[in-house]
Amino acid sequence: MRPRRLKGDPLFVKTTSRIATLCVFLTLVLVPYAHGQGVRTIFLVRHADKVSDAPDALLSDAGHRRAECLAKMLADADIQQIYTSDLQRTQQTAAPLARQRQLKPVAIPLSKPDDLIEAIKSGKASNVLVVWHGATLPRVLHALGAPEVSPIADPEYDRFFILTLPQNKEHSTVGFTVLRYCDREE
Repeated sequence: MRPRRLKGDPLFVKTTSRIATLCVFLTLVLVPYAHGQGVRTIFLVRHADKVSDAPDALLSDAGHRRAECLAKMLADADIQQIYTSDLQRTQQTAAPLARQRQLKPVAIPLSKPDDLIEAIKSGKASNVLVVWHGATLPRVLHALGAPEVSPIADPEYDRFFILTLPQNKEHSTVGFTVLRYCDREE
């Protein structure tokens, strides 16, 4: 019969220490690898309600309420990157979440949606918010692998698109969901 090892026994302490060190090492090595095998989630919305049809119109009061609602809705989504256009209304829509997450949105010129598509495709962030414009958002979605999306009507500010993009070639299925978010009365 072997003698029972006690916590104060040097062999027990040494063995426990080695096991703990191995566990920490494996966690540090394997967690990023496991995450790398997952998916990236891209949340895409049209800017919130605007005050006018001016080229660089600002958000209306309803638009500011919708932007705050969007920030609340995505509060637990661990957004790591935000893309907007260079127009103020997209930046205003993203601002509450950017403040909350302490992120600096990347503004890409509205005239360069291909730059936005490339930035999303080449990005490393797991969870991304894109605030863009109704006229070109369907094309951006399609270029990222979503099916054709019906045009976004001028007064339609509540469409919310979620794309899940695989991070490796073995699992190439793109997930796509369309929702409505943040009714004006919220």
